[in-house]
Amino acid sequence: MQTFLPFADYAKSAAVLDNKRLGKQRVENLQILKAILDPNYGWQNHPAVKMWREYPQALGYYHCAIVAEWTRRGFKDTTLEKFWRAYEPDLPFPIHVDEWFVAHVSPKWIHDNRVYETHRSNLLRKDPVHYGQFGWTEPNNYCYWWPVK
Repeated sequence: MQTFLPFADYAKSAAVLDNKRLGKQRVENLQILKAILDPNYGWQNHPAVKMWREYPQALGYYHCAIVAEWTRRGFKDTTLEKFWRAYEPDLPFPIHVDEWFVAHVSPKWIHDNRVYETHRSNLLRKDPVHYGQFGWTEPNNYCYWWPVK
């Protein structure tokens, strides 16, 4: 389970992801949200859940950026409404859900370059051809740095 953030900017992060990882982010974001909202759901101790636990609205904004890029590439999405219904089950699904999530509190780790450097490194390892085109300078052998205790 992972939310890939090669940059602090969610839309910029989504724009560089390859299709495989971009599509998977939609599913994993929903799993992370469910773990945050339901203490009986699995993954409670996973660092990806822990890093977003205090910031579900920010995760929603990240999810909107992922879905926007996914649909911009011509793919269909069914996760945005599911994400919203999990987050706000009593409110109708808004047409511009991203405008609701934009008021999020940014995670305190949002400007910690260790997050982005290790994510770029791991993306380079996973798909050197795709991610090599961006000119990132990180070696491809960093372990993920998780902003959790």
